[in-house]
Amino acid sequence: MLLAEEIDDSLPRRRRPEHIPYPELPKGARNAVARQWKSLLWSIDNAEQHGKHALQGLTVALARVIIGEGLQGLILNAQESYKPPLDIPDLLWNEDLPLNKAGQSMRQLAVKLPRTISVELNETAVFPSPWERSRFHGALQKLGPGREWGPWKQDRRNHFSFAWRPWPVVWVHNGNHSTMAALVRGGGKLKCTETFYFAPVLKAVNTDGVNWSRADTGSVIEKVRSLPMAGIFVIGQRLLAFKRRR
Repeated sequence: MLLAEEIDDSLPRRRRPEHIPYPELPKGARNAVARQWKSLLWSIDNAEQHGKHALQGLTVALARVIIGEGLQGLILNAQESYKPPLDIPDLLWNEDLPLNKAGQSMRQLAVKLPRTISVELNETAVFPSPWERSRFHGALQKLGPGREWGPWKQDRRNHFSFAWRPWPVVWVHNGNHSTMAALVRGGGKLKCTETFYFAPVLKAVNTDGVNWSRADTGSVIEKVRSLPMAGIFVIGQRLLAFKRRR
């Protein structure tokens, strides 16, 4: 009879991801952002060792952190004028700022693809931007099995969104309240109205976790407002590298 360790050695072994040592993190309260950024980069490096799907999964996890922060504001700040910062300029930068010598902006660099994509809400980085608490609460009341609206289904007259590849990342621009409720209540399938290839922007911009900067000149575009979104951006750059290695 073979011993346990002999049985293990007799089986074909899967290639294990290379172990990446934990980083040495800066200490002190003043280094909190630097510590978080270094930890985030380590998480991205570690996920990359496991493969493309791990990077995409980490994208979803970081999006959930951002969504959680948005929900916190929606629930814990009942000021009528307060809107959680979940739009593109809130999480990235002003979409019309020039990113290269030609003066092209994010809007101009992103390439519209001839075909759009469909995504599962609970498996994708989706960013609805709800603002009216009662509408959100009403969606939570009515959405789900056995309730008035049933499981979430896309209403083509109400739910509009666009996707960025290669992640994908999806931005909702209509149907925000019910889509956020769907993320809370278990997901559903969403067909994006448009899909864009975001690679030109990923190549034109870099980040150090403190600022967004132009790749050609190094000049600062804007300050980083969301560290998780900066991490999602870096993951997009890594996914492009995966595509080049194929």
